[in-house]
Amino acid sequence: MTTSRRDFLRAGAAALALARPGAGRAQSVDVRGRGYDPLWRDAEDAISAFLGPGPYARQGARLTTPDAVDNGASVPISVRIDSAMNAQDYPRVAHVVAHANPNPQVVSVWFTPASGRAAFSTRIRLERSQKITLVVQMSDGRLLRDDVEVEIAAGACADDGSGTIQDVASFRPLSRVSAPAQARPGEIVTIRALISHPMETGLRLNELDDWVRQRIISSFSCSYGGESLFRARLYPSVAANPFFEFHCRATHDAALDFAWYDTQDLTFVNQARLTVR
Repeated sequence: MTTSRRDFLRAGAAALALARPGAGRAQSVDVRGRGYDPLWRDAEDAISAFLGPGPYARQGARLTTPDAVDNGASVPISVRIDSAMNAQDYPRVAHVVAHANPNPQVVSVWFTPASGRAAFSTRIRLERSQKITLVVQMSDGRLLRDDVEVEIAAGACADDGSGTIQDVASFRPLSRVSAPAQARPGEIVTIRALISHPMETGLRLNELDDWVRQRIISSFSCSYGGESLFRARLYPSVAANPFFEFHCRATHDAALDFAWYDTQDLTFVNQARLTVR
């Protein structure tokens, strides 16, 4: 069954409400790790560590956000990259960084040509009004960049969250997905995935002034017929209850397998079946 993005998020919000817990520069870093890779304090340092000093073309990649947001706890962003999405022309990786968050890394995404469309949407946290940057490495080595400014009325990043240390530790995530059951050969279909999760930053103090230990979803992946389709590395600046919208080119009958990795060493999985007719 195909579900609109608005209906999917509305249904997800209802389900998540039931599961909510109480009221130096690196030169080579594997950012696909499970939540333990270094965090840079400066956005430009992070960009340089991810992809190098450039040069970066200012066309071909677009980061879209609202111009102004009331609450920085959940800011929608969309990314689109111009590409033929074949073996010779596709984005290998896209990184989003925030210049005024406690740590600049927000999310990193790896595409494959099987996506059919180089685009994704998610929701992030912003501490205050600031610049957000998208950088992309294409399959031919080209580097792309786009910068946007976002006005935030009420910031929320470092201390965003609720519940006690025990609430966070004992929280049990729920994941759900939306994907069409059937598609035409070559059709590019939209896929949505959501998981209930506090995305505890590790930068929040409880009522006793003890640090609430970080607990986040640090990675997400989707495969199509056993082959990688889309994967992401999440940092604490991804909003609570992580959500991704992305795409798949329907070529054959196969399963879509989804996995979310929690830094408590837990993995949450879903599966959907796509029939091509």
